[in-house]
This record gives sequence, structure tokens and C-alpha cells, in this order.
Amino acid sequence: MRFTRSTAIPQTLLVAAFAVAGLGATSVLASAAAQTDAGSVRTHTTLGALGLPGGNGANGVGSNGGLGGLGGVGGAAGANGNGGTGGTGGNADGAASVGGIGGAGGAGGANGNGGSGGSGGAATLGGTGGKGGVGGVGDAGTGIPGGPGGNGGASTAGGGHKGGTGGAGGAASPVCPGKPGGNGTAATSSADGTTGATGAAGHTTLPC
Repeated sequence: MRFTRSTAIPQTLLVAAFAVAGLGATSVLASAAAQTDAGSVRTHTTLGALGLPGGNGANGVGSNGGLGGLGGVGGAAGANGNGGTGGTGGNADGAASVGGIGGAGGAGGANGNGGSGGSGGAATLGGTGGKGGVGGVGDAGTGIPGGPGGNGGASTAGGGHKGGTGGAGGAASPVCPGKPGGNGTAATSSADGTTGATGAAGHTTLPC
């Protein structure tokens, strides 16, 4: 009986040890699986590409009482395409002179980026520079942007007139970029400048 009791105790301890080890292994495996799943989720999130909004354009510089034009607002982000950069504001020199506002960047598309906004026109002698044109929107084609907006016309001839607005950039197609907008014309001493032409949309078939 003593022999039986002496072997029963180690057997009981051995079974208990296996049970504890089994529980430890199960928790380790469960923890590893949870970490793997979490890592998988993070990986999928990281790999999902998203477009970014475009940056705002720089403001123009005012001197001798002139007021530089505001930079254009960056374009909205698309699904994967970035918004276009806003155009630079026009410089202005002299009292009552106002630089043109930069054009807004075009919105990003499914994959293509929006076009950049045109620059605002410069101003002197009390004139007002023309506003830059809006950039064209992107589309589904990767690396195929909307057309850039045209630049605003200058107003440097006196007479207090305003330079023409830049034309909007053309929208991209899935296979071809949009065409640039035309530049606004400069103001004269007796008349405002005229607006630039709108850029054509990208061709829907090759060649562009």
C-alpha cells in the first residue's frame, strides 16, 4: 500500500503539470493568433491608398501700399487621386494695387490627380490682377492629371482696370490628360482684360 500511495502522488502531480502546460500553450497560441489578426488588419489599412487634398498656393507679395493676392485653395482629394495645388497669388506694388487671387486646384479623381490652379495676375498703378483659372479634375487614369488653370492677366497700365481671369483647365479622361486653360489678357489703361479660354477635356481614346 505504501508503494501504491508513493506512485500515485507523483502521477497526480504529473497530470496537473500537463494540464497547466496545456492551458499555457493554449493562451500563448490564442495571443499569437490575436496579434496576427490585428497585424493583418493594420496591414490592410496601411495598404489602402487614399488621395490627399492639394496644398494651398502661396500668397502674393504686396509692396509700397499694394496688397498681394491670396493663394488659391488646394483641390479636394479623390478616391486615390490627389487634389491639385492652388495657384500663387499675384504681387502688387503701389497704393490701391491688388494682386490677383490664385486659382483653386482641381479635384482629384478615382486615380488621376487634379490640375494645379493658375497664378493670379500682378498689379501696379492702382490696378487689380486677374484671378488664376481653376485646375481641371482628375479621372480614373493613374498618372493622368487634369489640365492646369490659366494665369490671370496683369494690370500694370494704370487706369484702375482689372486683368482677365485665367481659363479653367480641362478635365482628364481615363486615358488622356486635360488641356491647360488659356491665360487671361492684361488690362489696358482704358479696359479690363479678357478671360482665357477653357482647356479642352482629355481625349477619350488614344492617341491623346
